[in-house]
Amino acid sequence: MNINEFNNKILIVENNIKKYILKQINKTNKLLNIKIITLDELKKKYYFDYSKETIYYVSKKYNVIKDVAEIYIDNLYYVQEIEDKKIDFLNKIKKDLIQNNLLKENKLFKKYLSDKNIVLFNLKYVDKFYIKIFDELKKKNNVIEYNDTYQETKKMLYKANNKEEEITFVASEICKLVKCGIDINKIKLANVQNDYLYIIEKTFKLFNIPVILPTFDTIKGTLIVNKFKELFSNNINNTLEELTRYIKTEEDSKIYKQIVNIINEYTFEKDILSVKDYIFSDIDNIKCDIKQITNKVECIDIKDVIEDEYVFLINYNEGVIPTNYKDEDYLTDKLKEKLNLSTSFDKNEKENNRLIEIIKKTENLIITYSAYNLNGELYISSTYNKDLFIESNVKLNFNHSHKYNKLKLISEKDENKKFGTITQNLIDLMTHYKNEEYLTYDNKFKWINKEKLNNYLKNKLTLSYTSMNSYYECSFKYYLDYILKIGKREETFELVIGNIFHNILSKVFNEEETIDELWNEELSKQTYEFNNSDKYFLNKLKDELILIVETIKKQLTYTSLTKTMYEKEIIVNVNENLNITFKGFIDKIMYESFNGETIVAIIDYKTGNPNLNINNIPYGLDMQLPVYIYLLKNSNDLNNVKIGGFYLQKILNNTIDRQERINSLKLQGYSNSSENILEKVDSSYMDSKVIKSMKVSNNGFYAYSKVISDENIDKLSNLVKDKINEASLNIIDGKFDINPKEMNGKNIGCNYCKYKDICYMKHKDTIILKELKNILEEDNNANVD
Repeated sequence: MNINEFNNKILIVENNIKKYILKQINKTNKLLNIKIITLDELKKKYYFDYSKETIYYVSKKYNVIKDVAEIYIDNLYYVQEIEDKKIDFLNKIKKDLIQNNLLKENKLFKKYLSDKNIVLFNLKYVDKFYIKIFDELKKKNNVIEYNDTYQETKKMLYKANNKEEEITFVASEICKLVKCGIDINKIKLANVQNDYLYIIEKTFKLFNIPVILPTFDTIKGTLIVNKFKELFSNNINNTLEELTRYIKTEEDSKIYKQIVNIINEYTFEKDILSVKDYIFSDIDNIKCDIKQITNKVECIDIKDVIEDEYVFLINYNEGVIPTNYKDEDYLTDKLKEKLNLSTSFDKNEKENNRLIEIIKKTENLIITYSAYNLNGELYISSTYNKDLFIESNVKLNFNHSHKYNKLKLISEKDENKKFGTITQNLIDLMTHYKNEEYLTYDNKFKWINKEKLNNYLKNKLTLSYTSMNSYYECSFKYYLDYILKIGKREETFELVIGNIFHNILSKVFNEEETIDELWNEELSKQTYEFNNSDKYFLNKLKDELILIVETIKKQLTYTSLTKTMYEKEIIVNVNENLNITFKGFIDKIMYESFNGETIVAIIDYKTGNPNLNINNIPYGLDMQLPVYIYLLKNSNDLNNVKIGGFYLQKILNNTIDRQERINSLKLQGYSNSSENILEKVDSSYMDSKVIKSMKVSNNGFYAYSKVISDENIDKLSNLVKDKINEASLNIIDGKFDINPKEMNGKNIGCNYCKYKDICYMKHKDTIILKELKNILEEDNNANVD
């Protein structure tokens, strides 16, 4: 194709060709007067375009969801005056939208086209809808139909046993091309489907071939999108301003701009909250950016092939290529015939012919397909014609990757050991790799590339008490849970009940709703299916909740800390240079200001058995309450914080005696040793009605009373800070050894661990911890156990 031929002309092209044409124009280094219009642009300019307001209007007026509204509007292009209920309905919508100025007509466009030289560029296989437009253009304009000329040649077609063999063969062929001096940027993979992504990524790494794979992920799960939704729902006016606080990377900045652009499309609606779901839906559908690298193999649509490229058309199997259209559109095939549109049969015929032509005209093309997958036999594409191809079975060679060769050798040895098979591949590989180890296993965590890890983490790290505790129990467990994220949290009855109790206890003291109303509200939200046994216990647990609320209300009569925060999220910047943050949710914070100081009591609800051993903090373990101290002392939520106490409150107890249940609701933890401060937390502290084991005699606190000085509270906070810094730096450095901790004969790291079948932990991997006592070296009046 000589691009100069199209100077002073308008090119109408398929949507995917525009970028290619622009590249050709740039290569000439000339000022060519070429206007390019894609088919989508032609449709919208020739007839009408529409906006988000149009979609919203149709959705509300006709009581349909956003996606259905878009289907209705997209089909308005095809309506005509024929007798049919669907068409009548679409015509009604169209007239409605025109009357309300919700269809944007470009009245000057047809005039602009008049007397212009128009080129229909490779448009043999378009829908009849566009052919109708072309026929109208031909009446008033000089319209030229341009189609590539080519010399038909037979192409190589390779049959592989499975996808792994197919992609390994392709990788080897790419290595051959590169070694022959072919620019890797001119090597393309076509027809890459989702089920090939992992195989390509894995295999190409073994062959050291850089590749850009298509992404099917969206920005939906990113932190900045989740924060946007949270802020938008809580405070619409300041959402975007508040959101800027969470922009940490260039990627975050791009997503922020995309969010702003989406919101700007909905400024037609004064009540922005009414279009919240539409905004969220649009944002959720934005594809993640693909990281661009130079010198790489690129994945393309087979329709996008350029003349001088070397193309590997993979997955040439029936049902995959060509696209198979079915009669399942809003407008049925019968209606399309009446409207003179291409039916599913027409589209399939055109797709077949188009693919055959591409195969014929693409000079440097290799085609591969698989004969089998895990579900059985696969079949070759319906476009197969033996006259088009020179056929061959895939034959692997081992000249390009030692890593792949060694893995293949192990696989062949496995087959030989299991079934006694001796293949030529096994003979060839064993001849070359004579002393390779087999049936040996080292469970040690080897190494992880620090740069790749930080890229994977998007150069940011957020820790919490749970994740950090997991790291200190066993760093490899943290790696599996929080880096690879292979764990699946199962919803259990106990977990659901714990969440219900926490949610109600965060609301019942501040809201006018009754326990019954809150209980029913929480149950209505649950997706968990309660069986008959669960339903029986639910009634018992509701009674237990009523007792808990009554008891806590009585406890509150003994405190001067009248202000409360529930389920309080606190985020602290640990290291701004490395973008490390620590996040925590505190169930309950009671506080009040006295003489310029804010006295605070921290309470964490527990449905299990509380663990209060702060002597394990030097090992990074059992730090939940001290973590809350650190968060409060390092946040800006409260000024000049003095910790009056930090406690666990056991809200579910295994006893039927009412008084025992009430007693068990006493706070368990540590209280400030200053009686002036403690008296504000609990006025009954002399013989406490609120805090377990809290009693004072004439000689001071009883030995079993857990009290702690301000100085030692600060020591706890600093210990937590040190352990957070240590864990975060180790994580960023990729230190994920198998190192479960053991103390007093109990393996802490492996207890309840679900990854025993992955790590193959050996006893020598275990780190034995010495039991520590009195780490804070309290004075005689304090007793830390």
